[in-house]
Amino acid sequence: MKQLYIFSYGLYPGQLTLETLAAMKECGEVYSHCLDAVTAEKFRKFTPGLKLIAGLDPRGTAQAAVSGLEKHDTVGFLTYGNPLFLNQTTAELQKAAAEKKARVKVFAAVSSIDALVNLFNLNKYSKDGLRLADATALVDRLVLTPKMDTLLFVPYLLNLPGNDWLRNKFIKAAQKAYPAGAPVYLADCASISARAPRVIKGKMSSLRPLLAKLNERHTIFIPAVK
Repeated sequence: MKQLYIFSYGLYPGQLTLETLAAMKECGEVYSHCLDAVTAEKFRKFTPGLKLIAGLDPRGTAQAAVSGLEKHDTVGFLTYGNPLFLNQTTAELQKAAAEKKARVKVFAAVSSIDALVNLFNLNKYSKDGLRLADATALVDRLVLTPKMDTLLFVPYLLNLPGNDWLRNKFIKAAQKAYPAGAPVYLADCASISARAPRVIKGKMSSLRPLLAKLNERHTIFIPAVK
């Protein structure tokens, strides 16, 4: 039976697991959408059949990867973070593999969640729990939970063209729900782009200028307030 392996190097190549290395060696070809030519050289000794397919949309990326199943029984797809955490491309891969009647096996990897738990010492979080939220969900329903520690992923979407209304709505609601002095953090975890984490600290009263500093790798962390 044809097989598609979906695996990851974690947040940077040093987090590649022994399990993933073994899986890569089983593949006739390995496709990746997240490596450039220089970074790819770190992986070629493990998988000589590495194919770079950056620049395609999620559906196109998935179709390119599963095309390898025409020549090989097992093909791999190398991504970053946890393969199934906020990753539209791997969702498309699973669909494309199903169309080919190929078995899919997903290998766990270090994600930004793991890094954020360590970065903010979330060994023990607030009494009401830890909330993980996707900024895209704010479009349909803006819900804030001040009594919970909150991690808001992909918040850079608030700064995309045409999303001024959503950013303004978020700022207004957050400043109403939290005290003016409540801390807000922008966390850029250690990754293939930067090996050291970077954290920008601000206050709820200055949320607007803080959001202006967002990049595509940032996660917002807002600790619970009483």
